[in-house]
Amino acid sequence: MSFYLLSWHGTLAGYTGMHMHPASFAEVYSRAVAPVILHTSGLLEPCGAFVQAQPVESVSGHHLVALKADTHYVCCRPTGEFAPSPLCAAWEHFLAVPTELLPALRDLTARNWFEGTRFLGKAICVEHEIVLGERKWPVHGLHAERRGDSLTLWNEASAERTVLRLCPSSSLASLMEMLTERLETSSIHPALTPWATLEALRGHMLLVSLTPENTGHILHLARICGLFEQWDLAAGFLACAQTQDERPDLLWFAAILALRTTEYGAAAALTEQALTTRFPDRPILAETQDLLDALKAGKDMLFLFPAKLHALGLPAFEDLFDQLLLPMPLSPQSGRAEKQAYSTRFEEACTQQDVPHRLRLLAAEVRANGQSYWEEINMGHASWLNDLRAEADAHYATARTLALQGNISPIHYNCGVFTWLSEAASKALVGRTMPDHLGLSSWTWHFSPEAETQPELCLVFGCDSRYFEFIPKLILSLIRACRADSAAGRLELCIGVDQPTMEQLNFLTKVAEWLEEHEPRLGLNFAHGTLTSRTPATYTAIRYLMLPAITARYSCPVMTADCDGYFPQDFISLWREMQQTADYGFRLYAYDQSGKQIHGEPWGFGAGLSYFGEAEKLPDIANFLSNYLNTAYNPQNPTNWCVDQCALAQAFREFVAPRWHDLRIKFMDDGTPLMIMPHHVGGKRALLEHGGTVTQADVLRELSDYAPEQQGTATEG
Repeated sequence: MSFYLLSWHGTLAGYTGMHMHPASFAEVYSRAVAPVILHTSGLLEPCGAFVQAQPVESVSGHHLVALKADTHYVCCRPTGEFAPSPLCAAWEHFLAVPTELLPALRDLTARNWFEGTRFLGKAICVEHEIVLGERKWPVHGLHAERRGDSLTLWNEASAERTVLRLCPSSSLASLMEMLTERLETSSIHPALTPWATLEALRGHMLLVSLTPENTGHILHLARICGLFEQWDLAAGFLACAQTQDERPDLLWFAAILALRTTEYGAAAALTEQALTTRFPDRPILAETQDLLDALKAGKDMLFLFPAKLHALGLPAFEDLFDQLLLPMPLSPQSGRAEKQAYSTRFEEACTQQDVPHRLRLLAAEVRANGQSYWEEINMGHASWLNDLRAEADAHYATARTLALQGNISPIHYNCGVFTWLSEAASKALVGRTMPDHLGLSSWTWHFSPEAETQPELCLVFGCDSRYFEFIPKLILSLIRACRADSAAGRLELCIGVDQPTMEQLNFLTKVAEWLEEHEPRLGLNFAHGTLTSRTPATYTAIRYLMLPAITARYSCPVMTADCDGYFPQDFISLWREMQQTADYGFRLYAYDQSGKQIHGEPWGFGAGLSYFGEAEKLPDIANFLSNYLNTAYNPQNPTNWCVDQCALAQAFREFVAPRWHDLRIKFMDDGTPLMIMPHHVGGKRALLEHGGTVTQADVLRELSDYAPEQQGTATEG
């Protein structure tokens, strides 16, 4: 039997041309360096003629020797060199290692290893021990068995066996070779996916090549292979990742891959595994049985699982592979629910893309499923943002038809498709009087007494009886703002209420009477009645439906706003600054400074706060807004949400946008806000409490307390 000689610092004794020196396991294994061999007879080869292997006593029974000639011992320095030493300390001891152990020692110290899902890296050999992570094995008595990518270690002194797994595995290496070959032979077509490029694929390959222990890199490579429809490679890389990561999310990823290859039974089985692994303490299969059964039957039910988990109060799976679901050919078995979920997911994905990427996504979607509502609505947006109005209008008309035919509900900010009029239909409303389908012409008006001069500004709001809870704070804040600025000119506050209660009408009447008697700088006008269609969409439109009557009575700038807001104390000075510097003001969050819309949809036009400063043009604008609402609103629509934004956006296109460079346009979201709105304070309920709640009784009490003081001041004057 023959042995290698292992030094204290983890190298073997080797020689080159009779030069004895340390050699690594790899150098000896590859025969780059010849080893010094100790035979069972005690003879050293090849330097036995002048060096002796002198046994060293050891209580552990290790086969230790010292290499000695005359008074000199061979010492292995920490620097890795051999040198003569007059002493025989521990670092002069060499361990006799059976030659058959060399392949395992080489592999342990030259390759990276996992134990289970824990990455350990490479082993080191020091003090005659193998150290791997936090584990140690004495080399003496060490046994190793290599089978494929697994290496099993055990020691004579212990029955415990440790199984290590090679990194990268042969499977991962083989997959990388296959992917490399497909790249070299141009077998991967870049046009297959809108989500990735071949350069991105190469980048992920490099990351895996450099750090195969990084599970995230392997998962991203699996995902991008799926995007390029290399399904076998995607599944292979995912399987490699699963050997390093046992999270149930990876089972969900596998279910997505199975769905994409129309293996519905496998997709259902993998989904069941993912669910039971993720939620072991609840009857999750019973709670999702309807979806699992439909999935087994060939329906694309994976789209519905995130919403189902949310409804159950459970966290969703990681969304890393979700892009593989968009676009994808929908199963012929899928019904309205699956198509609705797909549509919602597709619409949300499109909004996050710029126009070039959106067009790539849409082209892929047409290849997968042909024409659809969700494709046409987004083709409309892409055309609109490229200033192709006629094309955009045609796409919106088709999208509207397909949504109605398929009973597909748009996501909330695409609801405007039901009330968007074409350019020709919109222009036909200019200068005409359309029938009052919404019924505001039958409302009762209470105007403030006519003043000798026109007011400086009209402030117009609308609501129903439920949203009236915001009105007391709105009114009181404006009264206080006028009171705080003695130089304020006259303002007219105009409020329209659908079906107010008698208490609300009495409140408005009392405030109007008090203002008439005590505050000549502020008048209160209000209208009330019943809309023919009573929905949140029509309540937000009340402010615009009121405008023709208001502009017929008052010739002054107008500000319209949501009723759920209130005025800061310095509102008058803020308004005066805007009056001097702006002709119009809108919430132009989708526009750049040149007046070009750069993202969103045509009706992505904030109606929360608007300013119209050209009094001479206001009657035409007011008439147009009322005409648009009475024409576009259709109670048969699934929703008319955004109809007010459609009207305002079309008015902007007709009366303001063509003169953008000649007008002074204020971006109302810039600078100090003229009104405090819910998005400033954290929501509608927070706004009611912000700065203190205000009720109708609070307003009347403050007016009552203030009036006598004012009367006294006037008498003294």
